[in-house]
Amino acid sequence: MEIDDASDLIFQTYYMVDWGKVGQSPSEDVCVACGRPMLKVEEVRDKNGMVYGGRVCHSCKVVFWLREG
Repeated sequence: MEIDDASDLIFQTYYMVDWGKVGQSPSEDVCVACGRPMLKVEEVRDKNGMVYGGRVCHSCKVVFWLREG
């Protein structure tokens, strides 16, 4: 997934992402709300080369974006 500006991620809620088109894989992280395993979201890169990773809990409809590297 690629975006124009990484600061736009703060406005990306669970419902704004087409989860059928975004790659996801298991992670060792658990959701702080429900305790279920979260999924790791494919890397997001902006025009400046900043890379962000995400974690999603489909049960709680929550997504977190984390700056990587």
